[in-house]
Amino acid sequence: MAKEVTVLGIEGAYLRGVRLEERNGAFVCTEVESWPLVAGAADGTSAAASAGETPATPTETLPASPIGDQPATSADFSEEAPVEAVAEEDKPLARALRAAAKHFEQSEFSLAIPLSKLLVKGVRMPVEARDELLSAAKLELDGISPFPDEDLAPAAEVVAETDSEIQVLAAALPTAAASEIGAALAAARVHVTRTDATALGWLRSLWPRLSEVEAHRRLVLLNLGDGWDLAVLDDGAPVQLRGIGNVGSSAELVREVTLSLLACDAGGADVGDVAVCGFGLPDKEVLARLSVFGPVRTLIVDNPSAGVEGCAQREAEGGTFDVTPADWAEARTESRFRGKLKVFLAVAIGLWAVVMGVLFGYEIVYNKMRDHQKDLRKGAHARAYKEVLDMTNRVALIDRYEDRSTCALEMLKLVSDSLPDDEGMTFDFFRFRRGDGVFVRGKASERESWRKLEQALRATQVAKVSEDGEVETDEDAPALFSEVKPSDSSQNRDGLFPFTIEAKFPVAEEDKAEKGRSK
Repeated sequence: MAKEVTVLGIEGAYLRGVRLEERNGAFVCTEVESWPLVAGAADGTSAAASAGETPATPTETLPASPIGDQPATSADFSEEAPVEAVAEEDKPLARALRAAAKHFEQSEFSLAIPLSKLLVKGVRMPVEARDELLSAAKLELDGISPFPDEDLAPAAEVVAETDSEIQVLAAALPTAAASEIGAALAAARVHVTRTDATALGWLRSLWPRLSEVEAHRRLVLLNLGDGWDLAVLDDGAPVQLRGIGNVGSSAELVREVTLSLLACDAGGADVGDVAVCGFGLPDKEVLARLSVFGPVRTLIVDNPSAGVEGCAQREAEGGTFDVTPADWAEARTESRFRGKLKVFLAVAIGLWAVVMGVLFGYEIVYNKMRDHQKDLRKGAHARAYKEVLDMTNRVALIDRYEDRSTCALEMLKLVSDSLPDDEGMTFDFFRFRRGDGVFVRGKASERESWRKLEQALRATQVAKVSEDGEVETDEDAPALFSEVKPSDSSQNRDGLFPFTIEAKFPVAEEDKAEKGRSK
């Protein structure tokens, strides 16, 4: 059976569903459906209500928004206030999710949500931070979160990298934004395997048209169902994403764009291309005001499901961006367990009737339920332990980046100061890895010269830097390097002796314990 990817996307007045199938090594779209979330969004909603489900809408009318000819969002519609509170399972989103599960004949989906519901920040980090990407992303998001007491579950995706640094897109879904969607998921008995941002899917689908104009910095404005979304792209990589939402005037839109550009790293870079994407031509006043940032062009979108399809393509290509909250993941795990338990119960009952009777099946089910309760208790302890461990790792991460005693410049100075008095001795290559050690390659006019360098590195002790920047020495201080590995070769044609020296830092006890736990 061909591999499939099915994604549901919440966009304005519709829940959209897209299915991709793998054919000849490529993923192609095989199904596209949509379900209205707002009264009056499509014809036939009353008939669907009598049937108990919301039907798919093959055609959609895109009404105009208050600014120009852009399509309206869910905020532009209004419904009569119900006389009585509506049960969660009867709300539009729950009904649409239930209809999607019935249409696609599955209960687990990837989900695409509006950018306005997420905390998103583009961050530049050193390459060494790749192994601790989520911890570093959590530190960045905690600094911009309007919910200081909330424990955010971060997601991070590397969107660009160089030899020295990586560009990371960090995001999290706050509890306040996840609660309404989570309630609808629970009411519809639908579970989420991965959560992506619809704006990233739009960028993925529109990229062939966006890249028609060459520009180092590109400003992309999307008005495709949930108000205005903004993306700042440097060489095609998103360095800033922001959900602006609906605005009252073009001047307010320009002000929000200006603030977003100022928030970018290297915010002074010139914008070479301003792309305005929508279902119709934007207001001329909007285009005129946006021209202050750079050359403006418009991209008319004729496929309202292209954003969700782009998210599906991102998942098929192995995208790591996932802001699924922990309680959604736990609900999915619990549902899978119950499904397995039902299968097991059916098998157990059959075996009881045929072979061993009621006691055999009862004992197995009892043991399964007992083990499951143990796992739940272990999970509670594990979460408490993880919270303490996360806080410890965050403090250690901050201390590690604040410690400059073993940075690259200090190690380069140490090796230079340790060179013996040999005018013909040079080192041609120097490499430093944080937490690992130093590697030096060079040539010496005498064989004993590089041995003196080796001895000097072995004798180096851990230095302590005082608050005023002075280096303090201690005779009882431990050695800086736990291991120094030299190697040399015979004299070359120039009369020099090539050599290499690798010096390793000692491994901290907590790092050893962490490695032992990971094994």
